[in-house]
Amino acid sequence: MSRDRSDAIFARIGSYGRLIPVLIQQLRSCLSAPAGYRREAHYMRGPGPACREKQAAQNAVKSDQ
Repeated sequence: MSRDRSDAIFARIGSYGRLIPVLIQQLRSCLSAPAGYRREAHYMRGPGPACREKQAAQNAVKSDQ
């Protein structure tokens, strides 16, 4: 193998060496949860105020009968 060709191969390997850490960082950021996402803010915690009003109205009708 000629010296010029081997220098070109090592230069290409060096350029990949600078690119791989950037690619790994991008992959990690894509796979991890976004910083603004909070799991506890997105699951149901129980009935809301509209459901409570509806239940109260139904209970009032049952108690009147």
